[in-house]
Amino acid sequence: MSERNLILGTLRRAPGVLFVEPGRHLVTQAEVHDRARAERARRGLPASHPYLGWHTQADGFDRSGALVRPQRVYFGGDRAAVARALSLLEPHGFAVLGGRADTEAFVLRRDAAPRRADPALADEWRTRLDVLGDDQSGPVPLRDGEEELLHALIAHPAVRDLHAPAARALRLRGALSPTDLDTVLSPDGLDALRPHGDEAAALVAHALETGHPRARPAATVLAELGRADGRVLNRWKDPAAVRAARAAALEGRQVSTFLDLAAADGADPVSAAVDLAEDIRAAGGEDAAPRVLAAATGLVSRFGGSTRDHALSALRDERVPPWLRAVIADRWTRSPVLAADPSTRPTPETRAAASAWPDTVDAVRAAVGLPPGPGFDPEHRPGRDAAIELREAVVARHLDGLRAALTRPGLSEPALAVLLELLHGANALRAQDLAPFARTWRKRLFVKPDPYTSAPPAVVTYAAALAAQGADTADRVADAVLRDARRWSLPVRLLLLGAVDRGRDADLAAEAELLPHAHGGAEGTQAAAHALALVRARLRGTTPVAAACASVLEAPERPPFVRRGFANVAVSVAEGGSGLWAHHFRRNSVRALEAALRVAGDEDLPAPARRAVLDLADESSALDRTGRSRPENAARLRAEREELRSRLRA
Repeated sequence: MSERNLILGTLRRAPGVLFVEPGRHLVTQAEVHDRARAERARRGLPASHPYLGWHTQADGFDRSGALVRPQRVYFGGDRAAVARALSLLEPHGFAVLGGRADTEAFVLRRDAAPRRADPALADEWRTRLDVLGDDQSGPVPLRDGEEELLHALIAHPAVRDLHAPAARALRLRGALSPTDLDTVLSPDGLDALRPHGDEAAALVAHALETGHPRARPAATVLAELGRADGRVLNRWKDPAAVRAARAAALEGRQVSTFLDLAAADGADPVSAAVDLAEDIRAAGGEDAAPRVLAAATGLVSRFGGSTRDHALSALRDERVPPWLRAVIADRWTRSPVLAADPSTRPTPETRAAASAWPDTVDAVRAAVGLPPGPGFDPEHRPGRDAAIELREAVVARHLDGLRAALTRPGLSEPALAVLLELLHGANALRAQDLAPFARTWRKRLFVKPDPYTSAPPAVVTYAAALAAQGADTADRVADAVLRDARRWSLPVRLLLLGAVDRGRDADLAAEAELLPHAHGGAEGTQAAAHALALVRARLRGTTPVAAACASVLEAPERPPFVRRGFANVAVSVAEGGSGLWAHHFRRNSVRALEAALRVAGDEDLPAPARRAVLDLADESSALDRTGRSRPENAARLRAEREELRSRLRA
């Protein structure tokens, strides 16, 4: 019997708990809890009945059914009852860790019980030491006589590869002796520690703290190997510690530790950070940029923290050279910074920093000959999402920066997609903004899009913008995309049929082509639904919102997500912007919730479609997240949603 079958069988038979059977249908932790609640209701069990289980991504078994990784076990209800159920596995050679609080998962590990410090039992010791060394879910208590065995194991020269994990087990329990350190920090012992970098540093830091005579020579060896981390460097009271820390900082590691040591040695930490960044920049190399950024991050921390308030202080400090200020400005502008911050409790300092930040950043960039910035990092997904959420404010404040960002070489397709959407959705794209793509659009814009980008594929917006400007190249671009036969491009081709108005005959043909994709539930369904709504709006002389809502009623009832897809389109086109794409309903977006409530409240639209849109609004979590909306706005939206529920579901 495999270990998997043994564990499953034991837990199925465990009294007093409900075991949620793992399987491919359970992908997230939330789904485990949802399934448990549903199963309790089906069996007529009380709502407090304890349960346990796990999902596929937490599965710790290999194909043969052997437990090869720690198995996290999620639970609800009485924690003690769940612990008793899991303890039934201990006689079968498994250890139960974790579960120290109602919010901490239990962890199952393979276990062993070696009874001698013998090289012949090395495999058993490896298994046991994995359990004893788990400081995330443990530590588990030592068995009777086990501490003496661990000391003996460290003293045995034939199992040097076990010295580090054995020393870790003792260190975590405060039982590591000077004799143990004599062995593991000897020249031969240090050689054996090399594969155990993190534990080697922890042991040397412990030796430094306890004043062991081998500690300083061991710290020197770790520093030469580049493995002396902050724990070692901060305890190593020696000038060599500062030199070792700076060598690590030049590689982008231990920057904060170096600056702490420099300050303790009497140096100005801000100047030390500047010198560090200058040296990294001068040396160059492929990875110079992230190492400079690490130095810049350490520099900002010297102003008291890592928020935008502290970064603003760094930008205003004369010790920081202009080029490094530009690095700091870009790093702390990953997401839009607006004076109208939706945070519920901004401090006066935060408000002042938010108000001053955009102008300060533009001035910093101008000082080194750079154009204004777009107000966010186009390569940063949360920044892109926030820019779409706050699109009107971003375009109003950063129009020139958005246009300048389009000219940056090497931007990814998701970055270009959002920049094009922001500008095109605001009718702010000019012919000269599109000109750089005339020869490069195939390579830069017509690539497999990121499905998680909250904007239409870049090539769709590009073609739509060309058509809106009456450019002769619009039809050529559209024809080239529509002729493409690659499988990934199907949603792009379908979207393009709705995005570009090529006349009534073309729209009639497009409607016929889109209908089976939109109603069939196969690949490209959502793209086809969106395009179909836009095509029908033109053919019927109505708004895209009305066309999408009419399409909800015209769609088949099965599969159910087809009608949901048209409801999603109605929300998307009501949001504003180009209205060219609705990949999904953004549950954490206040903007999407507001659009859904507008559609659901429009009495000129059919009630069944409005109810379908209200279903989407009910899924929104935007109002549950701190800082997403001002309290008064959140209260208004909650009341509006509740009022619509009573009207549409009476």
